[in-house]
Amino acid sequence: MIIVATPTPPKVYVVLVSWNGWQHTLECLESLFRSDFRNFEVVVIDNASADSSADRVQAWARGGQPSPAVASPAMARYSAPPVPKAIPCLRHSLEQAKGSTEASASAPRLVLIDAGSNLGFGGGNNAALEYVSTRGDATYIWLLNNDTVVAPTAMSQMVATADRTAAGVVGSVVRYYFQPQKVQAFGGGHFSSLTGSARLSSSSRRWRVNFIFGASFFIRNSTYERLGGFDQRIFMYFEEVEYCVRARQQRIPIAVSEAQVFHKSGVSTGDSYLKWKHIYQSRVYTMLKHFGIGAWVVFTSVNWLINVVSPFGEQGKRKASREAFAMLTQSLAESLRR
Repeated sequence: MIIVATPTPPKVYVVLVSWNGWQHTLECLESLFRSDFRNFEVVVIDNASADSSADRVQAWARGGQPSPAVASPAMARYSAPPVPKAIPCLRHSLEQAKGSTEASASAPRLVLIDAGSNLGFGGGNNAALEYVSTRGDATYIWLLNNDTVVAPTAMSQMVATADRTAAGVVGSVVRYYFQPQKVQAFGGGHFSSLTGSARLSSSSRRWRVNFIFGASFFIRNSTYERLGGFDQRIFMYFEEVEYCVRARQQRIPIAVSEAQVFHKSGVSTGDSYLKWKHIYQSRVYTMLKHFGIGAWVVFTSVNWLINVVSPFGEQGKRKASREAFAMLTQSLAESLRR
């Protein structure tokens, strides 16, 4: 009798960056622990939340914190009823996580890292990626927004797509949580180095994407080893675009899976001015870093001037456009003086 050994599935680390809104994180965790893919570990890094998010997540894992009420009845099947507790959980400070040398045999299902300060989206993910690197057993890493809910098959579909295509970065079909019939992004979108614009592909899957949407950003560990993490000079927004620019420069392929992810969209920022401020700052930084001064300066400046003079635009966007134009002018002057 010949016994054929069953191959061990690849190890996936799922990373959630949390900043307030513990209810969103717990709903996301409830959906993740329903996954039909079993060889995974979740790393939650808390960016110094002011609402005791880290304590709530730890209590949830022990079974002492009830799962939140589902925000949308249509989403209930993905996160209710609660998964059985307790879930093996470890909690570290950022310093402890960086020095962690735990053997993979003692791996928990959930690791909670207290960042100690707000590192931003990119910085929080990078801290978690450093922790994952110390573990030494990662095949894939799924950087997932904490304000999402995932289908039970999502993780296995991401793994299958990465295995089949040999892609270094994989996206998913991201739908609006409160309008699940509506697609926010078919994997990602298209970034133009000519204009500096980045638009999500939400209307047609035939539109070839050249960046993966950061709400669901699935990478090979070997891609992380080659490219590193997100550029930490980008605090929020455009991190995934800049990362995929680097991936394309290194000829690392990207792909889109059938995985279904439902995104609440925008719950972490709220403030329109701050949102657009970070988008515009990050865009200018990325363009100057990779493409220098070019036609994009004209396209971007015209767009901002239209925002400033338009009587119908939102006030926060108008203010951010005005500040971004001043910042761009200063950046260009500094570049020309070098």
